[in-house]
Amino acid sequence: MATRLPLDIPQTPGEITADWLTDVVRSSGMVTAARVVDFEVGSPGSGVGFTGQTLRVGLTWDAVEDDAPAAVLVKFPSENAGNRGLAEAEGGYDREFDFYERLAHLVPVRVPRLIHAVRDPGPSGTARKRRERIIDGLPAPVAKFIGRHARKMVRPSHRRYALVLEYVADSRVTTAQTLPPAEDLTEILHTLARLHAHFWRHPMLDDAAVIEWSMVTQMPNVMHGLYRAWRNEVVARRPDLFVERFMHHADWFGDNIERLVAHLNEPLALRHGDSRTDNMLFTDSGMVLIDFGVSGSGRPAGDVAYLLSESIPPGPEARKAFLAGCRDYHAELVAAGVDDHPLDAFLVDCEVVLAVQAYRAVLMEATYEADYDGESLAEIWGPRIGALLAEEPPEI
Repeated sequence: MATRLPLDIPQTPGEITADWLTDVVRSSGMVTAARVVDFEVGSPGSGVGFTGQTLRVGLTWDAVEDDAPAAVLVKFPSENAGNRGLAEAEGGYDREFDFYERLAHLVPVRVPRLIHAVRDPGPSGTARKRRERIIDGLPAPVAKFIGRHARKMVRPSHRRYALVLEYVADSRVTTAQTLPPAEDLTEILHTLARLHAHFWRHPMLDDAAVIEWSMVTQMPNVMHGLYRAWRNEVVARRPDLFVERFMHHADWFGDNIERLVAHLNEPLALRHGDSRTDNMLFTDSGMVLIDFGVSGSGRPAGDVAYLLSESIPPGPEARKAFLAGCRDYHAELVAAGVDDHPLDAFLVDCEVVLAVQAYRAVLMEATYEADYDGESLAEIWGPRIGALLAEEPPEI
């Protein structure tokens, strides 16, 4: 198989040309004769990306056509080699391409329209899974060594990716630094319930030809090697964030990672996978879900508890608000027709996901080079996650 397609695929803003933009939009059928004669690259104005570059590209056309877009959204891989390598190891770019090419037209909620998708071919699913099994089967000390040096050892590929989507204008978003108003959080929870119910236990969710990726991690042994390599240093670095109860839950997930990953990966629903409020746009015509780089099938608590873990302010009422949000979501899921996912089982899953979030906060502090105006994700999310944790992890 060829490793690179015989065509130009820009990977940075400086490589974008008017001719490429013209060809891209024409390939979607939105225009037939008009050409892009000028363009302007800027920020999309929604959220912060750590594994990719997301650009708003304003377009000037030489002729008027009814469907010619005034702007498009262009997505490239991250220029940060370490972040990109870690993202590719978990299928971060291929997942989003797969979603738009295979699933976007089936979802019951609005997502940006796909205009153009092009990527160099990667290894086959069979070859990739074989490689993952070999790497994940390495002895624990080797996995820990890989984890300690992951940013250097997990090298990015030379594949090129370019995804061009509808730009959703006149929208607002709540970023990770701030907290959504109650009505927005309710709308997100109800939208997720409709999404999950629409695909509930659908056979395609367990079809590797449609959804190839595990939700939590492709390689739990390697993931836990990374955790073990950095855990103590991260705790020593930020004892104010990674307090005893927080680490009790994170360690519990790590000690049971293979069993819990398999549990959360059960293909009950199509999951967004990265249900931060950054990835929810609010418009006058309704909510729009964006950023499907972690999409896949799994238990719905993975979206719900993830969302609530970054959306509820820390404080004495935080856990009460968390449980209320979980119950509100579940009532909407039942109202949408799901009658075989009891509330008590769902709430246990939500507790598991909170432990996953504590575990991920340690990994983010250890390995990702990213911040929001000088604050790391762990600094922003850690206190919120910690305020939601029960005294003890759940029993599965």
